[in-house]
Formats: sequence, C-alpha cells, structure tokens
Amino acid sequence: MLGAFSSEFVKLRRRSMLAWGLGGGLLFTVLATVFTIERATKTLTFGRGHGFRITVAELSRPDGLVHGVVDISNLVGIVALCLFAGAVATEYSQGTLRNLLVRQPRRVLLMSGKFLALAVFILLAVVLAIAVAAVLAFILAPGKGVNTSAWTSSTGVGDFFSALLHVYLACVGYGLFGTALAVIFRSPAIAIAVGVAWVLPGEAIVTNAIWSNGDRWLPGQLLSALAHGGTSDASYSHALVTLIVYALLAGAGTLLLFVRRDV
Repeated sequence: MLGAFSSEFVKLRRRSMLAWGLGGGLLFTVLATVFTIERATKTLTFGRGHGFRITVAELSRPDGLVHGVVDISNLVGIVALCLFAGAVATEYSQGTLRNLLVRQPRRVLLMSGKFLALAVFILLAVVLAIAVAAVLAFILAPGKGVNTSAWTSSTGVGDFFSALLHVYLACVGYGLFGTALAVIFRSPAIAIAVGVAWVLPGEAIVTNAIWSNGDRWLPGQLLSALAHGGTSDASYSHALVTLIVYALLAGAGTLLLFVRRDV
C-alpha cells in the first residue's frame, strides 16, 4: 500500500494536478469570501435569498469567518470528485494500470493506497483554501464594518475547525463517488461528466420534481448537509450515519468490481 501511496503522489505533483486540485478549491473559496463580504449589507432587506448577500451582523458572528466557504462547499466537493475520478480513470484510459498491477498485483492494496494518497492531497487542498480564505476575510472585513472579534473567540475558533473538518469529510465523500464512477466507466471524461451532472442539476431536479424528501436521502444532498454541519432537512448526525452506510456499500462495490474486472 505504501508503494501505491507514494506512486500516486508522484502523479499528483504534476502541474495539471496541482493546478486543478489546489487551484480549483482555492479559486472557489477566495471568490466566495470576497463576494460574501463585499456584498454584505447593514439592513435586513437583503438576506440569503439574494445569492451570497448577507448582513454585517450575521458575518460578525463566530461562524462568519467561514460563512462564504461553507456556502460553496459543494463546488469544492466537485473539485474533489473530478480529481479522484480523473486520477483513477486515467490509469485505465492511458493503459498504465497494467504496469501498476505488475508491481502490485494485490488490487485491494493498490486501490487503497491510491485512494489514501488522494484523500491526503485533498486535505492539503482544503486546508490551504480555507486558510487563505480566512486571511482574506480578516483583511476585507474591517472595510465593510464587520466586527471580527467573535471570529477569534473560543467559539469562533471551534467553528472554524469544525467547518474545516466538515468540508473535508464532504470532499472525501465526493471523492469516493468519483472513484466509483471512474472504476465503472473507465473514462475520465465520462466519469466526471456523469458525476457533475448528477450532483449539480440531477439531484436538484429529483428533489424538486419527483421526490420531495430526497434532501434526506440523496448522497449529494447529504454531502452538502454534512459540509454545513447539518441543515433543516437533514441533521448532521443523520447525514453522517447515512453517508457512512453509503460509503461502505460504494467502497465494497468499487473494490469488488476493480478486483474482478479484467484490465
């Protein structure tokens, strides 16, 4: 497993992987932070129903530091999904999986090492993105009249690290979904297209037009609830437990298909 872990990190050090894995999440979090703070208003007329617009009083709360980041956590999750799907499916499309299996014929260990390396990489990406967004928030907040004292309180620090953990766990969930699609379709383009189409418009259509209770059971909705620390539709504990069950089923199915299918 250590060999598979190390070899995956060699690939992750490529410019394209660094640009997408680190740059993609960083771009979304920085834009969300800037838009959230710059569009903040002192009145209650403009609430959350107007995009990222929020009141200065809300941003002055302990969780205001990561408000923008949490709101776009699904986009950071999409970055993770594409990263995992691309990294795994590329081994099929480029024929490099055969070479890897020569060095490591135990397929469960190979896939486990690759997934662990990607999970560590996305952890670095999430930490970098949220840290940069936090620094930027401290710089921009005084200009909009946002009081940042609550951000550095014990509650604020706790909210910051809780948000980091929740967003990271959601990203790993998105990554597992991308890995499963990569093993099923064995094509980066198809795996990424199917994953993005399902998470973004697909589940929204299902919940709005077909299944009104889908917010409590569809994986993409639950991953969003997990990143937010729970929502009115799905509590944090419900989202976490349900996603663990989904992860076990998806992980077992992915490994079974990866082990039994010819390369």
